[in-house]
Amino acid sequence: MAEPHAPGISRSDLVAGIAALPIGVVAGVTGVGGGEYRAPVLLALLRNVRWTIAGNLLAGAMIGLSTAILRGAFSQPLDALVLAAVMVIASMPGAYCGALVARRTPSKWLKLLLAGILVATSLRLLVFESPVPGPFSFGPAQVALGLLIGFGLGTISGLLGVAGGEYRIPALILIFGLPTIAAGTISSLVSLPQQVVGFLKHRQLGQATRKTLRLAIIMGGVGIAGVGLGVALLRQMTDATVTRVLAFLMLLAAGRIAWEARTPDVTEGSREPTAARSNDPGR
Repeated sequence: MAEPHAPGISRSDLVAGIAALPIGVVAGVTGVGGGEYRAPVLLALLRNVRWTIAGNLLAGAMIGLSTAILRGAFSQPLDALVLAAVMVIASMPGAYCGALVARRTPSKWLKLLLAGILVATSLRLLVFESPVPGPFSFGPAQVALGLLIGFGLGTISGLLGVAGGEYRIPALILIFGLPTIAAGTISSLVSLPQQVVGFLKHRQLGQATRKTLRLAIIMGGVGIAGVGLGVALLRQMTDATVTRVLAFLMLLAAGRIAWEARTPDVTEGSREPTAARSNDPGR
């Protein structure tokens, strides 16, 4: 059924663009990629969790690049940049493995897993208090931890289509002793390669329709403007306020995705590939 829309602009395009701006602001303020907030929007528009994952990864890469640049990721201390490089090296194979696992996992369980991670993360945000950061020294132990954490978060990124900043930032603070703002900035830099690798693998597996790509580019492009606003607001907001807003948004997103898990995806609701293609919103 065709949607009423202006020439070249569908209702889905408008919804994606409107939703992307505040999500970009959140990314600019906190340093997270915003994938957890894009996911329910893309899921509602695409009605398929695998297409959602692919689109989320592409939009997340666009947001991550703009966040890293605007927050000055490339001017961070050398030790922090070396740590970022170590985590990047481990995250890329992790993202690849996550994409493979996603293809073999029923979409209902992917949705419930994503919802569960959102709930756990929101509760962590509500009770988590950052310790006073100490001096950061980069040695063999930090290399091993960076590789381990990078691979694990890369797997989450490829599996669920999120950047994993909500987990990476606390790890950078608690394990490596980076200041909160620096941790968010480094996290945005680390997220870039793993999201690109995860998206390319999902696309290779045929999990990115034309509509998926279009909505991802719209959300990424509009989100970049939001990132600029968020970075401008960063010095005018308290950590406590940002934390509570993020936790509330995550709980809303978790509830929506858990509700979506009650119904099958478009492609899983039909046995015939032609029927699935006829319902492909990317046509």
